[in-house]
Amino acid sequence: MAKTILTGNPELIRDINTQSVIRTIMEHGTISRAAIASHLGLTKATVSAIVQILLDRGLILEVGNDDTKKGRKPILLKMDETCGYIISLDLATETITLMTASLLGSNCHIYQHEFPEDSADLIPTLITYIQAAVNTLPKSRYGLLGIALGIHGVVHHNRIIFLPYSSYEDLDLVTPLAEAFQVPVLMENEANLSVLGEWSFCHQTNEMLYISVHSGIGVGIIMKNQLVKGKNGYAGEFGHSIIQIGGRPCPCGNHGCLEQYASERALFAELSEIKQMPIHADLFEDLYRQGDPDARCLVNNFITYMSIGINNLLNTFNPDIIILNSVLHRCRPTLCEDITDALHNTMKQYCHLVPSTLQDSAILLGGIYLIQHQFLYPNQI
Repeated sequence: MAKTILTGNPELIRDINTQSVIRTIMEHGTISRAAIASHLGLTKATVSAIVQILLDRGLILEVGNDDTKKGRKPILLKMDETCGYIISLDLATETITLMTASLLGSNCHIYQHEFPEDSADLIPTLITYIQAAVNTLPKSRYGLLGIALGIHGVVHHNRIIFLPYSSYEDLDLVTPLAEAFQVPVLMENEANLSVLGEWSFCHQTNEMLYISVHSGIGVGIIMKNQLVKGKNGYAGEFGHSIIQIGGRPCPCGNHGCLEQYASERALFAELSEIKQMPIHADLFEDLYRQGDPDARCLVNNFITYMSIGINNLLNTFNPDIIILNSVLHRCRPTLCEDITDALHNTMKQYCHLVPSTLQDSAILLGGIYLIQHQFLYPNQI
């Protein structure tokens, strides 16, 4: 098969080739210059020149020799993941979870804090939390590479568009954090970050959906190895698909949205009304395990509602795999199998529904991926 020859602006070609070399090293873990040249169809001289630039920039390391039987043993290369560090935050409705990690997502440390009662305190609170985390990072060539913010609402062009269950929709979080720490700050919807985290660290597939069940219900969409966000960032607002005409009112303006019946917020509120007491995830799980009929009925309702929604997703996207992240897996480990069994159409045979491997840390690792990508491939952001 003939190799594709790139022509055009020399600087553009060099950038494309450099990004290809970086990707190849990351994919292989360790690899020699000759193997990179063979894999990419580039000349050995081109690869050697790019490798030298990456060595000079401190992005890669030489780590010994390949085990070959003939000739001089080629030197192996790998990414220097300790050249810089990333901070990723999940701004949920009641908690702020912060992760620090190396460039490649290792050496992770997680810190959880309560959300401030007054949204006016959010920015100084975030600065305090982030600075405390920065103080724990090892010294490195590039230091802090960037900050990612996971938002439980619609985000477009690094700006919050719609935030149904929190009070900081009108705050500019990006500018003050970027000024305080002098690094890029990228903000994204939590379901989008979750699908990036699961896709980049666990499931390398071309077509993936990630259903995130929290205060709302969102879907992260990977199609043809690309994150799908839609024209205004609203792609994947799965919780606002209508399943009950004239049903419960929703902050989006509609009635009968899925997340008014099957989100954690809806389930806990419904059981709280029945029991006349506050309900949280741990108590819900305890009641379910004790055989409480109300808790069990609500989980069965969740399965019914989710099977309807997943039926629609299957017919719309036909993905390789659907990942489900729900606290209800703690109550019912067979949740995905039960939802699949509740499907009755011909698409059921194509439903590969599995629980999330990373669970809520998928949001944080998706943020790590986002900053990593921005740092290594800035021309693609």
